[in-house]
Amino acid sequence: MKSLMNTDVMMDRVMKTLVAGVLLTMPTLAPFSMAAEPVAAAATTPTLKTYEARYEARAMGLSATAYRSLQIVEGDIYELKNSLTLTVFGAAVGSVTETSQFLWQSSDLTPLQYSYEQTGISDRSERVDFDWSNNVAQSSHDDESWSLPLQHGIMDKLSYSTRLGRDISERGLSEVSYNIIDAEDIDVHLYRVAAEEVLSTAAGNLNTIRIERIREPDSDRKTTVWLAKDWDYMLVRLEQINGSRTTELSLESATVDGEPLTGL
Repeated sequence: MKSLMNTDVMMDRVMKTLVAGVLLTMPTLAPFSMAAEPVAAAATTPTLKTYEARYEARAMGLSATAYRSLQIVEGDIYELKNSLTLTVFGAAVGSVTETSQFLWQSSDLTPLQYSYEQTGISDRSERVDFDWSNNVAQSSHDDESWSLPLQHGIMDKLSYSTRLGRDISERGLSEVSYNIIDAEDIDVHLYRVAAEEVLSTAAGNLNTIRIERIREPDSDRKTTVWLAKDWDYMLVRLEQINGSRTTELSLESATVDGEPLTGL
């Protein structure tokens, strides 16, 4: 029973780490306009590169394969998806799927819908529907629900990961902050660019940017992320330390716009 409980905790920990919410946040970003913008799917040339990536996830002495993809739904609407299925002795004991749909126009992201579903040893669900015409987000966690006021720039726990690479590459920012809906709260996540490194991966050596989450000085939690500079700032590696527990995600393989990701 204890090992099954560990697998459940591991699934939740890995997926929380994989979501770009844990990945992408930093301070001193210039504030967004406070006026909500109308949401419409204009049929323009996509400005984001689609991809499919596979990762090895490790936590609490267990390992699993995690997947992450970005695909076009229609026009300028994209879907970002994380998924993980955990097996023990060859049998699936649980799975997690996390999805965000958002509008991407002129290097600006407008979230439309977010969902998180965990099944197996224990079930858990989250959902956020963004109603920009009324400036309200409907957020739910299992049987609880809340209505939250929306302002332009508020995002969900997954889609804002797409913003990070653009804020670094296009705006040259070294520190960024994002406002993220989490159940009944709107949290501020803070990160900074720590260094540029050549990282050894299963796909080869990659030029990366190392990013660290900014936390309180007395926090025993540490989150570090590496993004691939030459591959549209795709997530390459993630390490999250929480006291004596460590969660790791390492890229195994990926395709970007149909092209296999390769090393230097």
